[in-house]
Amino acid sequence: MSKILFCRLVFLAIPLLVNVNTTQAQPDHFAYAVTGINKGGSEWIAVRKLDTRTGEYSSVLLNLRDREKDFFDFSVYKEYAAKDASKPVTNATPNVSAQPVLSSSVAAIAYDRKSNRLYYSPMSVDQLRYINLSTMETFAVSDQFFSRTGKYDFKTAGPINRLVIAPDDYGYTITNDGNHLIRFTTNASPVLTDLGELVDDPHNKEMSIHNPCANSGGDLIADDAGFLYLITGSNRVYKVDISSRVTTYISTVSGLPEKFATSGLAVSENGAQILASSSLYSDAYFVIDPETWIATPSHARATSEIFGSADLANSNVLLTKNTATTNMFFNKDFRYTNKVRVFPNPVMDDIVSIQFKDLPPGNYTIQLADVFGSKVLDKKAAIVGSSQTETLHIPSFTAQGFYYIRILDAKDNVVETQKLVVERW
Repeated sequence: MSKILFCRLVFLAIPLLVNVNTTQAQPDHFAYAVTGINKGGSEWIAVRKLDTRTGEYSSVLLNLRDREKDFFDFSVYKEYAAKDASKPVTNATPNVSAQPVLSSSVAAIAYDRKSNRLYYSPMSVDQLRYINLSTMETFAVSDQFFSRTGKYDFKTAGPINRLVIAPDDYGYTITNDGNHLIRFTTNASPVLTDLGELVDDPHNKEMSIHNPCANSGGDLIADDAGFLYLITGSNRVYKVDISSRVTTYISTVSGLPEKFATSGLAVSENGAQILASSSLYSDAYFVIDPETWIATPSHARATSEIFGSADLANSNVLLTKNTATTNMFFNKDFRYTNKVRVFPNPVMDDIVSIQFKDLPPGNYTIQLADVFGSKVLDKKAAIVGSSQTETLHIPSFTAQGFYYIRILDAKDNVVETQKLVVERW
């Protein structure tokens, strides 16, 4: 009885939810930045917002030095933290004495828009942490350590200094030596997984990804096709296939000042350029064209101070396909309305059928996307008859909620879009 009632409520709520999430799907016109408290400072403890339209940096949103007392030496804190790993660190037991950390500087950040969290890794502590941006509380994922996950020595390998949240809703980092592509979940209690060593493309030759001296530092961004882009501190560009871990050297960014060493990356509002910052250079941040890998100073001219930034992060992805996420809602070919049926809906057993009726024969793509327009998976379908049914298997890790089934033709034009409710019991 309760299950039937729930389904009815879900369908009643769909119009309102779609209206809300269509607004949320707008790209970010900002990036979070980690800077010094003052311009020229060398302790990266201030979280600010950079308006990428105007070039203005906000005042300090959070001073992480103020939170240093909230973090504990986990050799002392480990037993307690293992029991309460998902609680805010401010709720620490008073029976555990606080120990000073070596530094409160931040090595890397990544912004998860869905949970409104800013994940980060400290410079001197081998640990994943995050800020709840709604409350500005700081959390420590106290039972998840990068070096323990990858089975490497933290003191030798150095800090995790590049992070990104990809469209698949996972966070990713790459160690400085390229020996570990580590993924983490972005749910209530994040879990780290070592996906393995990066594989050099044969054409890399002397530009091997496994050169920590040349390839340390820098930052990561993600695209809409399952790739990560790493720009190292020496401004080398590598493209990483997440599924195969094959890593291809592309270029070295040109047009940057001599002392500019890339330390932060984000993607522009239109998804077509890469924004780059440096902790060593505070006169401007730069815009990189991913077609030519030429950098130019940002045209946004701030009237207030510009800060050198140790890292940048937003939720935008580099758009490499012809169909941007907004095409899910627009450019639909209404000639094919009512020629695609999705069932069952809601779906509870992870198998959904897509029935095609009287569509022109040809090659089509079935896409499952979340409410923000991010692709979850796709499947090719060759339509040969007037009526044909294809089956789509929804991954078990997909969370309960609202999704879209989108049908694209051979030219990536949107043929049909239908709402789908995924239920978990």
